[in-house]
Amino acid sequence: MGRAFARLLETQRKVFPFRIVAIHTLRHGSAFDQRGLPVEPEFGPRCGSIEEFLDRARPNIVVEITTLNPATGEPAISHIRAAFARSLHVITANKGPIAHAYVALIEEARRAVVEFRFESTVMDGAPVFNLVRNNLPGCKIRGFTGVVNSTTNVVIEALRKGRTLAEGIEEAQRIGVAEADASYDIDGWDAAAKAAALANVLLDARLTPLDVDRRGIAKLTPEKLADLKQQGKTIRLVARTRMVGDAVKLRVRAEVLDETDILASVRGTSNLLLLDTDLMGTVGTIEINPSIEQTAYGIFSDLVDIAKTL
Repeated sequence: MGRAFARLLETQRKVFPFRIVAIHTLRHGSAFDQRGLPVEPEFGPRCGSIEEFLDRARPNIVVEITTLNPATGEPAISHIRAAFARSLHVITANKGPIAHAYVALIEEARRAVVEFRFESTVMDGAPVFNLVRNNLPGCKIRGFTGVVNSTTNVVIEALRKGRTLAEGIEEAQRIGVAEADASYDIDGWDAAAKAAALANVLLDARLTPLDVDRRGIAKLTPEKLADLKQQGKTIRLVARTRMVGDAVKLRVRAEVLDETDILASVRGTSNLLLLDTDLMGTVGTIEINPSIEQTAYGIFSDLVDIAKTL
C-alpha cells in the first residue's frame, strides 16, 4: 500500500505538491529526506521507537498503514497517540484504531487541535465517512448492511466453481486483497472490525470487534455452494447493524441470498454498503473491483482534506 500511495503522490505532484519526508517499516528499516523521498527509497537502520522516528521525521501529517490486529488495534493506536502528542495530523488506513479506540482518539485529536482521518479503513477509497459528514447533513444513521470483505467474495466464488477453500484463499492472496493473516478474513474478524468502526463513527456505538456476533465462512464447502447454485441462491459474508432500543447490535454472518439480491450482486473484490437513515431512507456506496490503488486514493483524499485546514 505504501508504494501505491507514493506512486499516486508522484502522479499528482503538479497539482498537489505533497512530499514524503520519512518512512518507518518493520521489515525494511527507516528512511529520511526533508526534500522528499523517491518512490523506491534507500532504507537505513530501523528507528528504535515510533517516538524516535517522529522526532527525526518532523512531518506535518502522519500516515499510519500498519496491518490489522483485530483483538487490540495495536500497535496502530500507540502510533497515532504518539503523533497526537506531537501535535501532528493523522491519517490511518488501519481499521483497528477506529474499531477499538475511536472515541478516545477523537478526543485526543481535539485536545491536540489536529485532524484525524480514516476514509480507507472500510471501503478502500470509496466515500463512506466523508459521504455522511459532507453530504448527509441532519441525517441520523439508524443502521447499515454491507458486504465489506473482498477476500470472502473471492473465496465464495471459487467454491461455486468447485475449488477448495484453500485455493480460494490463494487466489485472494494472489490479487492482493487478503489480510496478512487470511484467517482474519475467513473467520469474519476483518468484517467485524469494519462493522465496529462504522458503528462507532456513525452511531456512537463505543463497541469493539469483540462485541460483534461473528461467524465466518470456514465451514463452507463446494458442495454447499453447488446445491445453492441449483436453487438460484448464493452466500455472502454480510455485516448488519441495527438499533435495539438504545443498544447497537452488530452481526457478521455468511448469509444465504437469492442471486437477485443486491448484496449477492457484489462479486470479485467489489464491496457494497447500505446506510439506513431517517431523512434519506436507504442510501449507499459501492466500489467495483477495487485494488490497492483505490486504498491509496482513500489516503490521498484524506490528505487533501487535511491540507485545506493548514
